[in-house]
Amino acid sequence: MPAVDVGAHGAAGRSRQLLLLAGLLAFVVVAALVGAHAGGGLDGRVISWVEAHQHRPLSSLAVGFDHLGRWWLVVAGIVAIAGALWLAGRRAQARCLALTMALSLSLNLLLKLVFRRVPPGGGTVVKASTYAFPSGHTMTATALATALALIAWPTRWRWPVLLAGAAFAGAMGLSRVYLAMHWPSDVAAGWALGVVVAFAVRAAVHWPAAGSPIEVVFLDWGNTLMADDGSQGGPMATWLQVQEVDGAQETLRRLRLRYRLIVATNADDSGVRDVRAALLRVGLDELIADVVCSRDVGARKPDPLFYRAALLRAGFAGVPLAPERAVMVGDSLENDVAGAQATGLRAIWFDPRRAGRAAGTPIPDARIHRLAELPAALARLGGPNAATRPTTEAPPWT
Repeated sequence: MPAVDVGAHGAAGRSRQLLLLAGLLAFVVVAALVGAHAGGGLDGRVISWVEAHQHRPLSSLAVGFDHLGRWWLVVAGIVAIAGALWLAGRRAQARCLALTMALSLSLNLLLKLVFRRVPPGGGTVVKASTYAFPSGHTMTATALATALALIAWPTRWRWPVLLAGAAFAGAMGLSRVYLAMHWPSDVAAGWALGVVVAFAVRAAVHWPAAGSPIEVVFLDWGNTLMADDGSQGGPMATWLQVQEVDGAQETLRRLRLRYRLIVATNADDSGVRDVRAALLRVGLDELIADVVCSRDVGARKPDPLFYRAALLRAGFAGVPLAPERAVMVGDSLENDVAGAQATGLRAIWFDPRRAGRAAGTPIPDARIHRLAELPAALARLGGPNAATRPTTEAPPWT
């Protein structure tokens, strides 16, 4: 069996972990100083200097940032961005953004009640209406900017989004100090904790990075590998007739040289042995490394529980396979595409009838009309390394 990356899925995951820990450490240090009233001197000197040097043009700009941080405007913006991601088929990213902002807003309110820090109170332009630590405007802006940068990172927009987000979060924080609505340590805590929240949610919500190497291919049973017109019931092993889909034998023989192949099926009447017995009747059993059935799992596609169980089955020593290392192939947009993508897997839609995708339905990562097209589709999804990987030797799991 291929090795499983049990870290945070490679170098990118380790970098995210380090940034999360650095942000958390920074927040803990600032919070400790605030709790011990050790930072008041510096905070006070900065606020005094700011109040003595306020100018109308900069004050107007800072007030504009204050308006951008209004809760109703933030909620409207998040709903719009998350909705656009959802409609574009990037549902895991939409959930990540929504969860990041919900956690940021909730945690900020909780911490304000815990620390109950009084704001400077000297602002002549805008008056503070709540506790100061940590700065809510700063934390929300930073969480939003970090989440959007993480979403854009696998794309060509990574640097524009990162730089624009950093500028926005930085300006938001500075504006809070300039308006004398927050102490500098409030803003520092908001910057740190905004980063922490975004990276923590990103660690919990997985989506595949472009070009991630593929190790496991999950294959649907009915009308993807095997013909199923719905006329036969009961365990598959007892069906009077079992027939493979055209090209299944040849395609699986090619794929098994590069990938571990696992059947993932909503088989309520059949267990692993029944499915394997049916595959044996058409000569496909030897090409399949494992089988995951809804009857055994206790959940059906598109339930994420099914896919998490499948990833656990595909993993090693109790460690689930990283979602970006797997691809689901099936004929159902709802069960095989939406369900897989919601769990962080990539998905290939098998559309032999060329029915086309209706508006509002999930967008697959690739679409094929014949099983013979599957090796090329997987090579494209798996990046250049997968496409050029030698195929002359048997894989380690045979």
